[in-house]
Amino acid sequence: MQMEVVFNVFEGHFAEWTALAISAVTTFALIFGRYEIRLRRLRLIREYVKAFPVWDTTEGKTKSTNPSFEFVRSKYTADVKGSGETPEDGDLVADAQSQMAIVAEINGTIAKTRVFLNRGDIRLLVASVPYMLVVFAGFSLTLSGTTCPSQAQGCIQHVARNLLTAGGVTFEATIAPEQVRKLTENVLTVAAITFVGAYLSSLRYLVQALSVFDLSGFTLIRQAAVITISVLASAALYRALPDMDAALSVVGMAQSAAVNDLSAGWILLALAFGLLPGSVLQFVLVKLGTRFDWIKQSDNRFIAWTRVVPLDAIDGIDFFTRFRLEECGISDVQSLATYNPIMLHIETPYGIYQTVDWIAQAQLCCVVGLDRFLLLRQFNVRTIFDLERALKQNKEYMSAEDRKAIDQFDRIYAAVLLAPTGPMKGLQKESTAKFLIPDGGGIKEVDATDFSIWAMQTISKDDGSASRAIEHLMDWIGDDLHVRRLRRLWNEICDRLGPTSLELTSDRKIKGDTPTSAPQPDHPEEPEPQAAANPDPT
Repeated sequence: MQMEVVFNVFEGHFAEWTALAISAVTTFALIFGRYEIRLRRLRLIREYVKAFPVWDTTEGKTKSTNPSFEFVRSKYTADVKGSGETPEDGDLVADAQSQMAIVAEINGTIAKTRVFLNRGDIRLLVASVPYMLVVFAGFSLTLSGTTCPSQAQGCIQHVARNLLTAGGVTFEATIAPEQVRKLTENVLTVAAITFVGAYLSSLRYLVQALSVFDLSGFTLIRQAAVITISVLASAALYRALPDMDAALSVVGMAQSAAVNDLSAGWILLALAFGLLPGSVLQFVLVKLGTRFDWIKQSDNRFIAWTRVVPLDAIDGIDFFTRFRLEECGISDVQSLATYNPIMLHIETPYGIYQTVDWIAQAQLCCVVGLDRFLLLRQFNVRTIFDLERALKQNKEYMSAEDRKAIDQFDRIYAAVLLAPTGPMKGLQKESTAKFLIPDGGGIKEVDATDFSIWAMQTISKDDGSASRAIEHLMDWIGDDLHVRRLRRLWNEICDRLGPTSLELTSDRKIKGDTPTSAPQPDHPEEPEPQAAANPDPT
């Protein structure tokens, strides 16, 4: 008896109940995933604080917390009510630059968000109502049967006669009911297929936002609006251009011929409109842009020389790692170079040393270009700090012979950094611009290769000038905010590792042998010049 009641409830309403289940499960799964991700990553942040320093100290006094860490901590605690707002928390946050205070604050946040459907989850659930309604309506349309028999007159009045599906079209009287029904089915089919694509696109977007803890009420409301716009715009576009092969001849004319079946091209186009949000408007603008001069066009002359550098160029990133990083919004080398290394460690399964190494490589690649980046790798320079260490040395503590050798070595790296690359030659050729260099008493125009040769000759008048010039180049390369942030983290980790990490312990020290005499320096200081044998009495 109970089964019959359940069957009677679902009978005739399968599409609505299925749509309701899909919308509810999707929304609750996203909110629960956000809840679980927060707890897990807060625990990872707590363990990071215990393992590595997150504050800068000067002469044993606490100075400031690392801004990179502060961004990560605030990302997962900012929406928790009471964090730093109540009096008891305010006293704690005021002293949040000590390790124990930071750990205690993180533990307090974990305690406040430990239970699912807390205040933050409830607020997000309320904000997700528009998204749930749009998904419910879309699946109700997609899963329902829209085919109406010609004798079912009520179906035609109920479903077909509205402005979106059949308004503004004149049919012959003999075929009006059948043609209205077929036109309605085509319009609703285009709308349903567009909704399926838009729903899949929204899932991909929301899961990506979930992976970087960017799922908010605004995100869900935005996706609801995007789905609605895509579906309605594609349906209206089909009404305007039902025949893709004769679109221009159909627009503005009364439709007296029979409505054709929905073509495979329109099915694929509707799916593409859904999978690529905003593509409907972009598609129309691109088609119209070639016909109207007042629509501003893009300058595409340099597309071949401004391509995105893929993540595969970084040593240690393969296809699967690249796919995992793309979930965090890191799609190319430039986005990796500007990413927070601590946040990348917390939000991915990769260690802090690995993320620091990848970001340091990406920063070098962004500064010198892919061509020179790969060339420098052949000279044992992989990261931005390898180049800084190679070009900037504490020469005041070195002998004259050491300084001379290093100056000569700087010229080798200067030759790589000033080498004319393919993009440099291509840009100069495509733009028809010329470089200007001195020519005796005048100025002449040269191409990229001759300019690089002149630049290398200019700084290579002697070893010292070449070394100073290339160190000056390194000074402004390393003065980028993202490089400075990474350098601070690099130095803090080095301080934590201690002096024993600088070099391998010698065999003599391991064996406990005591040297009989003090070791002589490898490069003894040069003796001061002696006074002349016969000094000038004057």
